[in-house]
Amino acid sequence: MSKLYRVTLQGGNQYQVSYAVATNPEQAYRKVKTFLDKEELCFSKNRNLQSVELIADADHYGEIETMLYL
Repeated sequence: MSKLYRVTLQGGNQYQVSYAVATNPEQAYRKVKTFLDKEELCFSKNRNLQSVELIADADHYGEIETMLYL
């Protein structure tokens, strides 16, 4: 089931906080990092993961009360 995650990276840059729709936290980070790597945005040290936070869930029986409508 799809979930909305806030992905926070190390370092201060305009890409430090991103949002990704994914099925798990690892996939959310991978989506953000793959995009930054492909586009060669920010220094590689600033692409390292700081945290991933679940914001919303498309499953109304999910682990969080905030719903994600796709």
